[in-house]
Amino acid sequence: MKKPERIKKGVCIVPAFLCAAFLLAACGGEQQEVNALAEADVITEDQAYDAVINYNKAIGSGYDEDINSDGYSEYWSVYTEDDGKIVVLYRSYTAAQIRYYVDPVSGETYVTELVPGIIDEEQENGEKFNARDYID
Repeated sequence: MKKPERIKKGVCIVPAFLCAAFLLAACGGEQQEVNALAEADVITEDQAYDAVINYNKAIGSGYDEDINSDGYSEYWSVYTEDDGKIVVLYRSYTAAQIRYYVDPVSGETYVTELVPGIIDEEQENGEKFNARDYID
């Protein structure tokens, strides 16, 4: 009698393990699809740069991609930090540094300023916007 009882338990356990394995595989596949979609919608450095330029034109800040022709040293730069945030830097002819920190997934952007000799530590200036609203 004991042998058939053991077989019944073994027969029940195997399908349970197989069901669990299929469920885990299905969930993992769905997560990979979600991750692939999210990666496809990530803002690139070029898009972040364009969004910051468009934002500045929209608000009339005077910081746009038109570099002055008076020979002053000013420039724009874009790079990605180790934490994944995209930074668009505007360095004005006065040496002020305005940084736009763009979250490549959400598009949320905040702005900081650093002015050597006046504001020696980078500080948020309270300006925030969503870069996705300014991507062409």
